[in-house]
Amino acid sequence: MSSGSPRALCIAVAAVCALTLAACSGSDSAAEPGTPASSTSTTNDASSPPSPDASAPPPPSSGAPRPGSMATPGTRSGPLSRKSFPRPVELGPDWSYAVDPGDAEEGYAGNGTPALARDPREVVLAAVPMGCPRADLPLPAHVLEVDYTAAGVPVIALRASFADASDARRFFDLRADAIRACVGSTDSAGVGLLVGQARTARRLLVSDRTPDSDPWTELAALDGDRVSLVAVHSALGQPPVTARGLQRLTGAFSR
Repeated sequence: MSSGSPRALCIAVAAVCALTLAACSGSDSAAEPGTPASSTSTTNDASSPPSPDASAPPPPSSGAPRPGSMATPGTRSGPLSRKSFPRPVELGPDWSYAVDPGDAEEGYAGNGTPALARDPREVVLAAVPMGCPRADLPLPAHVLEVDYTAAGVPVIALRASFADASDARRFFDLRADAIRACVGSTDSAGVGLLVGQARTARRLLVSDRTPDSDPWTELAALDGDRVSLVAVHSALGQPPVTARGLQRLTGAFSR
């Protein structure tokens, strides 16, 4: 799985303001770009092993196959269903649901619908790009993926629910610290930059991935005991992640 693939981006993970944060509305727009989300959070060296045990079974009733399994995933995960996500009409006139058929090479199956239960451990392992500082992230209780297209642009949205709001905040803060610490880091010559830039505004984070080779924009939003991660296969500033598009995504995924 390449560092530029959608399942290595948010996944993916994973849901925000414009590049300069000018697109944010309400009180979040007053935050300074690049403001650290937490002064107490820490990250490990990139060579440190991830904390989740990938050999352990998924949480009960998650509906998610183990990583690498071709078992059919459920259409909901715990309290999360497609209704937990914005409808395409709320995101814009060119948005629609998409159905991921799965990919045997990448080791996952589809279920014939836009909603796919995800293994929380898989999401934690892929929440920070390979090659970036690793973060010891809390494990979500449940994760659901819903896929969209925006005028033909693939969009992968994840929502993770945690045991409580404190765990959700720690996940968001530690992950944001790791993403910011990776700005300017490079991978191979073919991939180039792993993260070109990352900006925060209180409960929101916007970052770009592999901008030189295979541009993706990722949005993250903290909402109580849930965190949304939205990966859009488009460069920052290009549709659908223009300033106006990011503002719409902010409203839809941070309610």
